[in-house]
Amino acid sequence: MGVFSHKNFSSIGSLNTKISNYSGFTAIEIVCTISIFLIIVAGILKIQQSFQGREKQIRTRTEMTQIAGWLEEYRSIHGDYPKIVSHNDYQGSVLCSALHGNIDPDGIDLDITKKIDLVTTSLQEIDGKFVDPFLSDYIYYYKLRMNNLWKNPSYILISKGPKGQQNPQRDLIISTNITISPTGKVDGNPNGDIVLTDGGFL
Repeated sequence: MGVFSHKNFSSIGSLNTKISNYSGFTAIEIVCTISIFLIIVAGILKIQQSFQGREKQIRTRTEMTQIAGWLEEYRSIHGDYPKIVSHNDYQGSVLCSALHGNIDPDGIDLDITKKIDLVTTSLQEIDGKFVDPFLSDYIYYYKLRMNNLWKNPSYILISKGPKGQQNPQRDLIISTNITISPTGKVDGNPNGDIVLTDGGFL
């Protein structure tokens, strides 16, 4: 039978210490690993949000192009675009109602036999308004909000883009960075808005 000496116990203790040193992680190593992991996750989320924002902008332009096409059809049928006399929160309702064939350009209810629903694809609608992918209703102007100098019937369709998301109190006035000539031509910096007229995107 073997005999354990004090020397043997010292050797065993030394061996255990070496094993524990190699098999464990220090608190600093754990914190560093978690920090790196969180940085990677944050980077992935930021890239994903950027892609999602870009995708929404593309979808918004596609939807606005569809609405523009329906407005041209509406004008060919009724002789004019839907008119907006008072530019307020109801303007989106007028646009939606007109393109669904419920009213004429002057806002008068159409006889059921004359109703032509021009909306041929699925657009999100909330409270009787077309809503863009950023969850804001499309802003529609007939002629110019501040005066009636346009020589030809025209319109402006605006999506406030990311800055208008879920903000029902957003400013409905055209950005001061956008100017409109008497012929209806739009120039300037839309400042984040997506602007479309009968002449195309700004």
